[in-house]
Amino acid sequence: MQKPKESMAEVFERRVGPYAPMVYRHCLHMLRHPQEAEDAAQESMLRAFRAYENLTGDGIATWLFRIAHNTCLDILKSARMRRQQAMPEGWEETADDAPTPAEHYERKARKDALWQAVSRLKSEHQLLLDLYYGQQLSYEEMAAATGLAQGTLKSRLGRAREALRKELEGDKNG
Repeated sequence: MQKPKESMAEVFERRVGPYAPMVYRHCLHMLRHPQEAEDAAQESMLRAFRAYENLTGDGIATWLFRIAHNTCLDILKSARMRRQQAMPEGWEETADDAPTPAEHYERKARKDALWQAVSRLKSEHQLLLDLYYGQQLSYEEMAAATGLAQGTLKSRLGRAREALRKELEGDKNG
Protein backbone atom coordinates (compact mmCIF):
# COMPACT_ATOMS: atom_id res chain seq x y z
CA MET A 1 0.00 0.00 0.00
CA GLN A 2 1.33 3.40 -0.94
CA LYS A 3 1.95 6.07 1.65
CA PRO A 4 -0.19 9.19 1.01
CA LYS A 5 1.72 12.09 -0.50
CA GLU A 6 2.65 14.83 1.98
CA SER A 7 1.17 18.28 1.46
CA MET A 8 3.49 21.26 1.05
CA ALA A 9 2.53 22.39 4.57
CA GLU A 10 3.52 19.00 6.00
CA VAL A 11 6.85 19.02 4.16
CA PHE A 12 7.49 22.59 5.31
CA GLU A 13 6.69 21.69 8.93
CA ARG A 14 8.94 18.63 8.84
CA ARG A 15 11.91 20.38 7.22
CA VAL A 16 11.65 23.93 8.58
CA GLY A 17 9.75 23.47 11.86
CA PRO A 18 12.79 22.33 13.86
CA TYR A 19 14.42 25.72 13.22
CA ALA A 20 11.56 27.71 14.81
CA PRO A 21 13.31 28.03 18.22
CA MET A 22 16.44 29.40 16.50
CA VAL A 23 14.30 31.95 14.66
CA TYR A 24 12.64 33.07 17.90
CA ARG A 25 15.98 33.36 19.76
CA HIS A 26 17.43 35.47 16.98
CA CYS A 27 14.36 37.71 16.89
CA LEU A 28 14.47 38.08 20.68
CA HIS A 29 18.13 39.00 20.58
CA MET A 30 17.58 41.61 17.89
CA LEU A 31 14.33 43.10 19.21
CA ARG A 32 14.88 42.71 22.97
CA HIS A 33 11.15 42.38 23.59
CA PRO A 34 9.46 38.95 23.93
CA GLN A 35 6.12 39.87 22.34
CA GLU A 36 7.81 41.63 19.42
CA ALA A 37 10.15 38.67 18.99
CA GLU A 38 7.24 36.23 18.94
CA ASP A 39 5.44 38.32 16.32
CA ALA A 40 8.63 38.61 14.25
CA ALA A 41 9.28 34.87 14.47
CA GLN A 42 5.73 34.12 13.30
CA GLU A 43 6.04 36.65 10.48
CA SER A 44 9.39 35.11 9.50
CA MET A 45 7.93 31.61 9.38
CA LEU A 46 4.99 32.89 7.31
CA ARG A 47 7.36 34.59 4.87
CA ALA A 48 9.39 31.39 4.70
CA PHE A 49 6.29 29.31 3.99
CA ARG A 50 5.27 31.64 1.17
CA ALA A 51 8.74 31.41 -0.39
CA TYR A 52 9.35 27.73 0.42
CA GLU A 53 8.67 26.36 -3.06
CA ASN A 54 11.49 28.55 -4.41
CA LEU A 55 14.05 27.15 -1.94
CA THR A 56 16.78 25.12 -3.59
CA GLY A 57 19.39 23.04 -1.80
CA ASP A 58 19.76 22.15 1.86
CA GLY A 59 20.67 25.59 3.27
CA ILE A 60 17.44 25.86 5.25
CA ALA A 61 19.04 27.32 8.38
CA THR A 62 20.87 30.03 6.44
CA TRP A 63 17.81 30.86 4.38
CA LEU A 64 15.53 31.01 7.41
CA PHE A 65 18.04 33.03 9.42
CA ARG A 66 18.21 35.67 6.69
CA ILE A 67 14.43 35.89 6.53
CA ALA A 68 14.24 36.34 10.31
CA HIS A 69 17.04 38.88 10.30
CA ASN A 70 15.39 40.95 7.56
CA THR A 71 12.01 40.73 9.31
CA CYS A 72 13.58 42.08 12.50
CA LEU A 73 15.32 44.87 10.60
CA ASP A 74 11.94 45.89 9.16
CA ILE A 75 10.46 46.00 12.66
CA LEU A 76 13.38 47.93 14.10
CA LYS A 77 12.92 50.55 11.40
CA SER A 78 9.28 51.05 12.34
CA ALA A 79 8.22 53.80 14.71
CA ARG A 80 6.43 51.25 16.87
CA MET A 81 9.67 49.60 17.94
CA ARG A 82 11.42 52.88 18.68
CA ARG A 83 8.86 53.53 21.42
CA GLN A 84 9.38 50.15 23.12
CA GLN A 85 12.81 49.22 24.41
CA ALA A 86 12.06 46.78 27.24
CA MET A 87 14.64 44.15 28.08
CA PRO A 88 13.78 40.43 27.58
CA GLU A 89 12.59 38.46 30.56
CA GLY A 90 15.47 37.10 32.62
CA TRP A 91 17.83 39.96 31.79
CA GLU A 92 16.67 42.01 34.75
CA GLU A 93 18.74 42.20 37.90
CA THR A 94 17.84 39.90 40.79
CA ALA A 95 17.50 41.20 44.35
CA ASP A 96 20.72 39.44 45.41
CA ASP A 97 22.89 41.23 42.88
CA ALA A 98 20.94 44.48 42.66
CA PRO A 99 23.34 47.35 41.97
CA THR A 100 23.33 50.70 43.65
CA PRO A 101 21.41 53.37 41.70
CA ALA A 102 24.68 54.77 40.32
CA GLU A 103 25.87 51.28 39.23
CA HIS A 104 22.48 50.59 37.67
CA TYR A 105 22.63 53.84 35.69
CA GLU A 106 26.18 53.13 34.53
CA ARG A 107 25.32 49.56 33.42
CA LYS A 108 22.22 50.76 31.59
CA ALA A 109 24.18 53.53 29.87
CA ARG A 110 26.85 51.04 28.74
CA LYS A 111 24.25 48.54 27.54
CA ASP A 112 22.34 51.25 25.66
CA ALA A 113 25.56 52.53 24.06
CA LEU A 114 26.44 48.99 22.97
CA TRP A 115 22.99 48.36 21.45
CA GLN A 116 23.08 51.71 19.64
CA ALA A 117 26.58 51.03 18.30
CA VAL A 118 25.57 47.56 17.08
CA SER A 119 22.45 48.98 15.40
CA ARG A 120 24.64 51.33 13.33
CA LEU A 121 26.73 48.45 11.92
CA LYS A 122 26.12 46.80 8.55
CA SER A 123 23.51 44.05 8.79
CA GLU A 124 26.15 41.38 8.04
CA HIS A 125 28.21 42.55 11.03
CA GLN A 126 25.11 42.61 13.22
CA LEU A 127 24.27 39.07 12.13
CA LEU A 128 27.73 37.67 12.84
CA LEU A 129 27.97 39.38 16.24
CA ASP A 130 24.52 38.08 17.12
CA LEU A 131 25.33 34.52 16.11
CA TYR A 132 28.56 34.51 18.10
CA TYR A 133 27.70 36.55 21.20
CA GLY A 134 23.90 36.47 21.26
CA GLN A 135 23.17 32.93 20.08
CA GLN A 136 26.54 31.67 21.34
CA LEU A 137 27.03 29.45 18.31
CA SER A 138 30.33 27.76 17.59
CA TYR A 139 32.25 28.67 14.44
CA GLU A 140 31.07 25.39 12.91
CA GLU A 141 27.42 26.19 13.69
CA MET A 142 27.85 29.73 12.39
CA ALA A 143 29.35 28.41 9.16
CA ALA A 144 26.36 26.11 8.71
CA ALA A 145 23.90 28.94 9.41
CA THR A 146 25.54 31.46 7.08
CA GLY A 147 26.98 29.23 4.38
CA LEU A 148 30.42 30.81 4.84
CA ALA A 149 33.66 28.86 5.13
CA GLN A 150 35.04 28.94 8.69
CA GLY A 151 38.11 30.94 7.67
CA THR A 152 35.97 33.52 5.91
CA LEU A 153 33.61 33.58 8.84
CA LYS A 154 36.41 34.23 11.33
CA SER A 155 37.86 37.08 9.30
CA ARG A 156 34.44 38.70 8.81
CA LEU A 157 33.68 38.32 12.52
CA GLY A 158 37.00 40.03 13.21
CA ARG A 159 35.97 42.88 10.93
CA ALA A 160 32.61 43.09 12.70
CA ARG A 161 34.36 43.33 16.07
CA GLU A 162 36.67 46.03 14.73
CA ALA A 163 33.72 47.98 13.30
CA LEU A 164 31.97 47.75 16.67
CA ARG A 165 35.11 48.91 18.49
CA LYS A 166 35.32 51.92 16.18
CA GLU A 167 31.65 52.73 16.70
CA LEU A 168 32.10 52.57 20.47
CA GLU A 169 35.24 54.73 20.34
CA GLY A 170 33.38 57.22 18.16
CA ASP A 171 30.67 57.41 20.84
CA LYS A 172 33.28 58.24 23.48
CA ASN A 173 34.95 60.89 21.31
CA GLY A 174 31.72 62.42 20.00
